Amino acid sequence: MSPSASVPAAERSALPAAAPLRIGLAIGDAALLEALRARLPFHPGLIESPEEDAAVIIADAPLVQADFESRRPVLLIGTQRREHPNETVVESLDPAFVLAAATLIASGYRIVRDHAPPEPVHLSSREKQVLALLVEGASNKLIARRLDISVHTAKFHVTAVLEKLGAQNRSDAVAIALREGLVML
Repeated sequence: MSPSASVPAAERSALPAAAPLRIGLAIGDAALLEALRARLPFHPGLIESPEEDAAVIIADAPLVQADFESRRPVLLIGTQRREHPNETVVESLDPAFVLAAATLIASGYRIVRDHAPPEPVHLSSREKQVLALLVEGASNKLIARRLDISVHTAKFHVTAVLEKLGAQNRSDAVAIALREGLVML
């Protein structure tokens, strides 16, 4: 239950409003800067302020070392490597996402990547054929007939495809294949 939920409605308006979080925009890309400023009114808890007064700085290029002396957190947009402990890198250029991330960082939260991006799936040409047949709903027997191989070999290929995709079963493999664009319908 939120603290204000226990306060009668008539008294809620008397509660002090949370101070807006100040963000600095060190953006060199004019279009990105304009997009962030246009989206800012939809984040009432954020206001733009000069970088020296900001709780967090949003930048599209790494800042110089002198900018880190104040220990202000920096939200770095793009694919740059993280160079300083105060930097958080997000790859999204979506203004709503960037401002939401800035809100979290300014509020004292950290944004970390829990895992590396998944490795691309490398299927042999035969495994791609088997996967295409799995998407069609083919059984091992039908896969064997269509590819002119034994049922045992078909099972072997199906198992290899499931393992490479990290799928729990055939349906999961089909879902992964469609989501990742590994087969065309």
